[in-house]
Amino acid sequence: MKEIVKEVSTYCKEILTGERCSSLPFHNLTHTEEVVDGVKKICKNEGIVGNDHEILIISAWFHDTGLVQKYAGHEEVSISFAKEFLQVKGYPEDGINQIVACIAATKLPQNPTISIAEVLCDADLFHVSTPNFFYRKLLLRKEWETELGKTFTDLEWHHVNHDFLRNHQYFTEYGKKVLAKGQDKNILKVENLIKMCSPDVPSDGEGQV
Repeated sequence: MKEIVKEVSTYCKEILTGERCSSLPFHNLTHTEEVVDGVKKICKNEGIVGNDHEILIISAWFHDTGLVQKYAGHEEVSISFAKEFLQVKGYPEDGINQIVACIAATKLPQNPTISIAEVLCDADLFHVSTPNFFYRKLLLRKEWETELGKTFTDLEWHHVNHDFLRNHQYFTEYGKKVLAKGQDKNILKVENLIKMCSPDVPSDGEGQV
């Protein structure tokens, strides 16, 4: 690992373990470490090495650091943190521009404007394809309640997740071929949860769950 990546990870860990970010149920150090691991896994499967790999790892570490200042629109702050830190370190301007594009692409709805940004987007939502999706979404539900004042019944929350899963599409080949399979399994699980939470059909009981 290059020295700059070590310095970036140390700097970002300090931000993400601060009082503000550590109090977030979902968008905390654990999530960022999962995204970094997701980037590594996707890069390995996509054959991405060298500078592109380094840029993606750096982008992953920085992508949620802006939450230390604000929740909505935190990507802009994350970009500012990355630019300031990397410019002081003398990082190449072209690399900084690519990192900026990668971080900006993670804002929902995701919109990667350069090819490597697709990797970070897929890594940021890697959990959508795993059994861990349901636990992570419970944490996000709690975070939305405290940060955005949004509350949901269980049925409403299952519908929110169902809509998200049905509309989400991975960008990389690894995402389309591998992660999408796990995503499809989670769609079926959410559909079963919706059935279980939906009111029973009255009358003779036909169609009841």
